[in-house]
Amino acid sequence: MINPADKKSFDQRFFLIRTLDKERLVSETEQTDLTIMDADKGCFFSLFEDTYYVKEKNQYQEMSEDFSKPLDYTVTELTCLCMETGHTGHIEWEYDDELEVFITLDQTNFKRLTDDEGQPIDEDDLEQIVEDEDTIIYAGEAFHYDDDWAAVYTREGKQEQVYLYEFINEPGTLTITIEEWTGDGKDEYRIYIAKKVIPGEITILSRGLPDPENESGTDPDNNQDAETNDTPKEAQPDA
Repeated sequence: MINPADKKSFDQRFFLIRTLDKERLVSETEQTDLTIMDADKGCFFSLFEDTYYVKEKNQYQEMSEDFSKPLDYTVTELTCLCMETGHTGHIEWEYDDELEVFITLDQTNFKRLTDDEGQPIDEDDLEQIVEDEDTIIYAGEAFHYDDDWAAVYTREGKQEQVYLYEFINEPGTLTITIEEWTGDGKDEYRIYIAKKVIPGEITILSRGLPDPENESGTDPDNNQDAETNDTPKEAQPDA
């Protein structure tokens, strides 16, 4: 017998498929001209032989160090529902000379990180790690300092300040991002592992909804709450 959570997830995915207007489908000819940059809320796309539905489209806007002035760089975050598994994950893209795409594999914590000498690290070490451009170790693999920057994160009209510390492995295939959120007078740290995706592996299958509310007046994202899991199908468990 199917458990209630699985049924709820299945019902939501079935509902989303039913709400897809044929006029929003993208022809094979059009697909060759579209990239993840064309993905909007309500669209479908394929990746890793799975189909994803875009539930949210949010943005990190780079700011000056004191958060007073926006700069030119942005990162777009798509919250996506995998239609095959019912899991919810994130895909991010940025354009800086060329299009780069990343899919979040897992969320971890400082207990899983060490410095290159095997000593534990925490939030108090970040400033020194940046200053020395040090290497950190996760699951036995070295991740080298890449960048750090201030941003304003906008989600459905609400804005929060966040500071990001970015590290990348030697082949350039995996990244670690340490996010320092400063809202409500208390710092919160979130650490994500992401995998680089070749942009051409993503195929846009349909265009997004022209309005957050679909034709029947019901927002498909709110019709059923899918079982959420921040680890997409491609993710591997911590080693």
